[in-house]
Amino acid sequence: MRRLLLAAITALLAVTAVAGPVAARDFGAIYANDASYRVFGNAANVPDGTGTDPFATFTNSTNPDQLGVAEFAPGSPTGHHGGRWAVYRATWTSGDASTLITSWAELQSYVASGELTLVRDAAADFRCPVLGNPQPIG
Repeated sequence: MRRLLLAAITALLAVTAVAGPVAARDFGAIYANDASYRVFGNAANVPDGTGTDPFATFTNSTNPDQLGVAEFAPGSPTGHHGGRWAVYRATWTSGDASTLITSWAELQSYVASGELTLVRDAAADFRCPVLGNPQPIG
């Protein structure tokens, strides 16, 4: 009986040790592949220009629901490097700045049409892991 109680207490402490730090992180969200993913901040050092996964933020979107857009997320067939982001700034130059963009392919189509510009901001590269279990948009 004493061993069973000791095992239960040890298991509870292990769960608390793992869950505590996760609960303390600052969570946010991004769009990737037409879904919303949770992300959390990470103080990891990412030297300027060493990001590997494309990530765009919007400089002049008027849509209050517009989040950053990533090319990759968990479950992407290839290319995901765990959230080591190469930052780009997306700016509406024409068209409707209230348009909600939720995928990298959609973003690229607006860039190709000339409605958006996409400029690399290597000094803004950062690390921010993306969590699984994406949520549908809308």
